[in-house]
Amino acid sequence: MPSYYYRARDTFGRAHEGVEVAASEDEVLRALSQMQLTPVSIEARGMNGAGSAAGRLAVATSHERPSRGLLQRLFRRSVQQGSVALFARQLATMMSAGLPLVRALRSIARDHSDRRLSRILGHVSDDVQKGESLATALGRHPEVFSDVLVSLVHTGEVSGSLDEVMLQTAGYLERAELLRLKVEAALRYPTFILSFAGCVLAAMFFKIVPMFSDIYARFGVDLPVPTKLLLAISHALTANALLVVVAALAGVIAFSAWLRSDEGRARFDAMKFKVPLFGGLVRLYAMTRYARTLGILVGSGTNILHALRVLRPVPGNRMIGRAIEDVSQKVEGGSSLSRAMTETGVFPDMLVQMTATGEETGRLDEMLSRTADFYEQRVTAKVEGLSSLVEPVAIVLLGLVIALMLVALYLPIFNLGHAMRSGILSPS
Repeated sequence: MPSYYYRARDTFGRAHEGVEVAASEDEVLRALSQMQLTPVSIEARGMNGAGSAAGRLAVATSHERPSRGLLQRLFRRSVQQGSVALFARQLATMMSAGLPLVRALRSIARDHSDRRLSRILGHVSDDVQKGESLATALGRHPEVFSDVLVSLVHTGEVSGSLDEVMLQTAGYLERAELLRLKVEAALRYPTFILSFAGCVLAAMFFKIVPMFSDIYARFGVDLPVPTKLLLAISHALTANALLVVVAALAGVIAFSAWLRSDEGRARFDAMKFKVPLFGGLVRLYAMTRYARTLGILVGSGTNILHALRVLRPVPGNRMIGRAIEDVSQKVEGGSSLSRAMTETGVFPDMLVQMTATGEETGRLDEMLSRTADFYEQRVTAKVEGLSSLVEPVAIVLLGLVIALMLVALYLPIFNLGHAMRSGILSPS
């Protein structure tokens, strides 16, 4: 009868390994289940106890892969979060079906549509094969797997309910990705309109207005003030085109440097909340992510202080991140979560009240999830409202700017026509 070498973890996350003599791998799985062990890997061995060639090959190639620093630079910002959400869903499904962790990881790595993520999952499966926990293996790739995901996986491994936690994590990632796409869709159209308006204005100032300037320069009539102003701006831009380009590049570089500073980013993120029409949407989106993430972390059994630490970058807003850090310090000092949130002056009253109710009733995760559901509905409603409002407003504003420029350009033509009829026009 063949033997099987297995690696597994108990309900406390401790590693176990051994050899089980069985007729098939399914029989090994049943034996591990009776011992309350979660299988990590199972390798078939021959009658003499030798490992399979496939197992030896997997171990050999794991030592030959390039350094992780190079891989992190290669994959930085290259894997979409939608792909990570799909991976979490696939892993949750396979683990719920009883598939060993390493086999599930390798199966996903082979079949995943994102080839870059597939390569990373191959490295993750090799690390798990060597006995590392899944959370540790995922944590080696912070550019792909967030601290929240790693923390949830760690909690699932420690509690022995990794399959259930992965199902919750998959749902969380899918909802977060769907919400992000909705907000981006609402912001995409005005961004396009502003870019198009910039191109139109550049074409007017650098090409069309100079043509009219040459025509008007041939006549000795006094131009209206709007036309003079428009021609002066165009002349200043065209005569100093190189200086304008250099100044624009310097402005972009200075603005980027300011954004990279902690203070600059915090101020810029605070300004986002005051943008007409879109400020409320940005704030709601950030609060939804805060409530949803904190709720799932607390619900999975994560310590509240650790949850707040990994939560800081989740809202995507440096000002809120500072507020979360302040809340974490106050909670560590003995304050309640709701009181600490109130003292920051950043979080909405509804979120604070629901947090207080959750603390009093011992159902903090449920209250946060309900609040996140409510905010998510409001985000969806705002996105739909903005989609129907922004388009006509943007078109009207763009048309108004172009119309004013055209009126300023053509206004002297009426004076020229009057001068020609009066016989006082003398072309030079």
